[in-house]
Amino acid sequence: MGRSSCCDKAHTNKGAWTKEEDQRLVSYIQAHGEGCWRSLPKAAGLLRCGKSCRLRWINYLRPDLKRGNFTEEEDELIIKLHGFLGNKWSLIAGRLPGRTDNEIKNYWNTHIKRKLRSRGIDPQTHHPFTAAAAASLNSLEICFPVPIRPTTSVTATAPPAAVVETTLT
Repeated sequence: MGRSSCCDKAHTNKGAWTKEEDQRLVSYIQAHGEGCWRSLPKAAGLLRCGKSCRLRWINYLRPDLKRGNFTEEEDELIIKLHGFLGNKWSLIAGRLPGRTDNEIKNYWNTHIKRKLRSRGIDPQTHHPFTAAAAASLNSLEICFPVPIRPTTSVTATAPPAAVVETTLT
């Protein structure tokens, strides 16, 4: 039927990581490389699951991670890439060295969406709101904590290819 969840095993630490655990993980990876995450915790002497070790390394302990606030240039690049790629956070993170996909996703949801709305731009479509849609969206945000997008109707500018008839005369 499949494997049991990695975190359901007995004698596995859960919750916050200690500085000692961080140091063990970093020194093991520096000596042996990342390798197999399932066997790494035991080899490194950690009472953690492999998934926890992998996420801790990727999101917090890697030496090439960029710390601190996002710059205006990074903000604009995230907005531009989101317009092209949508919510493909790992592809966007690939264009921002030192930033993780999870960090970019969280930053988008907490800061950039609000910034775009204040500029009068729909964060999903990257098109300007109409004045009525922007006003109704702002009033709905006060009532509902869940983001609500205005509904807009899309009109086709050209008929579908199947409908277009070509005649030779």
